[in-house]
Amino acid sequence: MNGTISQVTIKGVYLLEKNSGPVPLVLLEDEAKRIMPIYIGLSEAISINAAINHETPPRPMTHDLFISLLERTCSQIDDILIDELNDGVYYARLCVSMDGRQFEIDARPSDCIAIALRCSSPIHVRESIITEAAINKEEIEGILPLDSYLT
Repeated sequence: MNGTISQVTIKGVYLLEKNSGPVPLVLLEDEAKRIMPIYIGLSEAISINAAINHETPPRPMTHDLFISLLERTCSQIDDILIDELNDGVYYARLCVSMDGRQFEIDARPSDCIAIALRCSSPIHVRESIITEAAINKEEIEGILPLDSYLT
């Protein structure tokens, strides 16, 4: 991983009310308390929220299936890296270890986050991305926790 990176935590999964309807987003926070929003799909929002709340579905969902595959193949996610932002679209990589080899897999940040939460892997963001995408805490007013929408 070249360049400066920062470890982030998941602040939560939220809905932002828009004229066209609620838009799901996940908020990431670095050690400097900068907040970075990533707009995601509803199914990914539900999956991330379930992982945050340690909920186990009665049948495996897609991200749970991926974790089962990792376990069966003696593979592990070392970390994820969100390392690119082009025209409002984030790009990320899963950093995987298997049989003494390490490799990276291109993936959507929302999928990476859902998987990282399930296997307790760290989440990193390139510093230049945080600097570009960080928002003020005042800009996140009016968002609702996803849990309030689901109940």
